[in-house]
Amino acid sequence: MFCPNCGKPLADDAAFCEQCGTQIGPEQESNVFPSSNPSQNSAPAGPGKNLETTEHLSQFVKKNRKIIGVVAALIVFIAVVAIYIAAQPPTVKLDDYVSVEFSGYNTVGTATYQFDEEAFYQDYAGKIDFKGEGLTALIEGLEDEDICKKLLDECVSGRLSRNTGLSNGDTVNVRWECDDDTAEADFGVRLSYEDLAFTVEGLQEAQEIDPFAEIELTYSGTAPNGEVSLANHAEDSLLSNLRYEVEPTNGLDNGDTVTVSLPNVDTGESRRYYLTNFGVVFTETQTTYTVEGLGAYVTSLSEVAADTETLDEMKARGEDSLRATAAKEWSEEISLDSMTYLGSYLLMAKDTDGRMNPNNMLYLVYQVQSSANLPEDGIHQSFSYYYTVQFNNLTVSPDGKISVNLGEYSTSRDRFRKEFGNRSYYYNGYENLDTAFRQSVSVNVDRYTYESNIETGQTAAA
Repeated sequence: MFCPNCGKPLADDAAFCEQCGTQIGPEQESNVFPSSNPSQNSAPAGPGKNLETTEHLSQFVKKNRKIIGVVAALIVFIAVVAIYIAAQPPTVKLDDYVSVEFSGYNTVGTATYQFDEEAFYQDYAGKIDFKGEGLTALIEGLEDEDICKKLLDECVSGRLSRNTGLSNGDTVNVRWECDDDTAEADFGVRLSYEDLAFTVEGLQEAQEIDPFAEIELTYSGTAPNGEVSLANHAEDSLLSNLRYEVEPTNGLDNGDTVTVSLPNVDTGESRRYYLTNFGVVFTETQTTYTVEGLGAYVTSLSEVAADTETLDEMKARGEDSLRATAAKEWSEEISLDSMTYLGSYLLMAKDTDGRMNPNNMLYLVYQVQSSANLPEDGIHQSFSYYYTVQFNNLTVSPDGKISVNLGEYSTSRDRFRKEFGNRSYYYNGYENLDTAFRQSVSVNVDRYTYESNIETGQTAAA
């Protein structure tokens, strides 16, 4: 049953309407319920149903007033945000197009900053408009990619925190230097970016090379005035073109040290050059060598005696010289009977001052037996005298070999006269051993020390 006044549903035995207070009687009840004739009941049914719907809505609103308020506020907020977002300039994300490439060798690597303009054009062509003042005619003729390029040229710039001297594991930063105001004012975009960090990786390891591996030093001359020369046998073009310096190059003695260096490589800048351009690191830029193998001037008769082969060659030269002299200069009645090697005098220079004086002098001393055959005078007489053969600047190698110029020697310069009966003959040499010693040794003691291996009893004091 429904109230005939307000349409509120009522219990079947209700006497009054709880909503509007209308009294409910039998007459009202018959009017409220629809009859069997729909046309008769259609008129009063409409208002009742509308009232019922209105009442339901009113009750729902009362019960859900807070929820409805929250929903309405949310709708308003979303609308405001949407309007705000729509009013904001589009954002250009620069970080998406940046990359850094590393190349070269560890410790001297290089970094290259790359901005992928092609990808940027594809993403933003047609989405950016130039809004700047002036140059309208020129701007109207720009393609979409041209506008993107203009934005990058005028508003976007990036640089690396460092790009050389890099090692694997280092950090390189991309630092932006952008004109945000111009980008928004003239192009209607907001630039989005932040400094980026990249870790250096992939740099090659340099090859270590010993620049002295193919170097050969040759020592020549005689200690202590030896010399050194350098030969580079490297086949590699890099090593074969290196310039080496040797110090010292002369005045060398066995046991001295010689330093070989690379003056054009022994700097930090030069080392970086070879590492950057050739990928090599020299294990060292200078090294030392010990002088060896130089012949030294003979300082002892024991050194001469040890090389019997050379001593015999010197003795043979001296003996041949005297025989040749006798054959060419002596009279037929004078004969050379024998030559006996007695020993030697060795003179060693006190100072090697580079003058013409020999560094040492070796005198081979012979006792010569000669005869005069003068049958018409009834003379057949033999006698002995002393003869010297001088060799200069003898050297001895580390293996004990004596070196001497066998073609350069001199014989006794002194002469003495020997009489046989009423005839006189002149001999090159000395009548006695004392004279030989004096003329060979004593006259030189101011400049030379000496050693003799001739028996003491046959040798006069200096």
